[in-house]
Amino acid sequence: MRRLLPLLLLLTTATAPARAQNIAGRLDAALLRAQDTLAGSFGRSLPLPSASAGVSYAFDPATGNFERQPTTFGQVYLDRADTLGAKRVNVQFLYEYVKLDELSGEDASDLRDPTPIYVPGKAAAIRVPSLDVKAVQHQFLFALTYGITEDLEATVALPLLYNILDARARVSAVGVRSDGSLVSLDRTVEDETRPFGVGDLFLRAKYRIVDEGPVHVAASLLLRIPTGDQDDLQGIGFVELTPTLIASTRVFEPAPWARLQGHLNAGVGFDTEDVGASEARWGIGLDWGITQRITAAIAVLGRNQFARVAPPGFFDFPRCRTQNLLLCASDQSVRGGTAPLFGLSGARPDYYDLSIGGRGSVWRDTVFAFVNVVLPLNDGFVRTDPIPLIGVEATF
Repeated sequence: MRRLLPLLLLLTTATAPARAQNIAGRLDAALLRAQDTLAGSFGRSLPLPSASAGVSYAFDPATGNFERQPTTFGQVYLDRADTLGAKRVNVQFLYEYVKLDELSGEDASDLRDPTPIYVPGKAAAIRVPSLDVKAVQHQFLFALTYGITEDLEATVALPLLYNILDARARVSAVGVRSDGSLVSLDRTVEDETRPFGVGDLFLRAKYRIVDEGPVHVAASLLLRIPTGDQDDLQGIGFVELTPTLIASTRVFEPAPWARLQGHLNAGVGFDTEDVGASEARWGIGLDWGITQRITAAIAVLGRNQFARVAPPGFFDFPRCRTQNLLLCASDQSVRGGTAPLFGLSGARPDYYDLSIGGRGSVWRDTVFAFVNVVLPLNDGFVRTDPIPLIGVEATF
């Protein structure tokens, strides 16, 4: 979308060089803010799959061996309090498909703004009647978890991302020079990229605090290092630190085909460059162990940003009370009021999602497969279509 911005500047300054630079600069800033927010929110909107393995092991004093726990972990985006087990290794590979759906509650592929923007003090006006933004991401995530002790484990994860990014805008501008001559421009601009590369690097440590009683408790610390390109929607562009409290109930078995376990995750993703732009993250879920080897899972995931997307009025521009661009440029009487560009809102967004999936053993309690889908439950500044996921893991 950055290639669209210089043309907006060119069109407005060509029609009225003096005051138009202010409007062009504001348009440039507004679209840059929208793009940067899209990049950051798009990256943050992808729930990071849990590093908790499908199984865990505990030392049995009676046998002197490490024994597999009798339940299979079903959640994909929530962590559980129990750790992998001392000297155990878990390797994960997964594929996730993400497609941009909405910007500020509007269809991102059909953003419309037919009302002209006038240049104060000049006989000039500009209009961006349509903007089509498409973003599709294919994410391949590799993760490795190692059990350092019975209560401490560490994880490293790195995604490979192939993105399909398209932006298309129609831009019109009209100006009347001092000699009465008319300047008119009408263009369609396109920007297409197909970047492939690594995303942000994730480092995580988890320590189990309570391992007895009806509820087990752990704490984790996730460090996100911006190794991905923010402009290509492959990273968030800043270092993020996320401490999280994790709680899991003991397993309840009301029936042989229903082994139930609840999970709660609550943390804060700190933007280390702008703490005010941090966000609370939480999730609550339930595992349903149909057998010891197959577990279904459901969870509600939440993200609550601390700050607004942009200051009040940031996306607002002076408007005309007509959609006739020439009349807007030449007739002062039709000018008045403001309206946000493409209806974009700078309000603080909240995000709520429903996660449904499960995990099952496919070979000797060593290799597991898992599937999941994340369904958006509300609008936000950046929203995607339902996110499907499929993966495989092995524990040794």
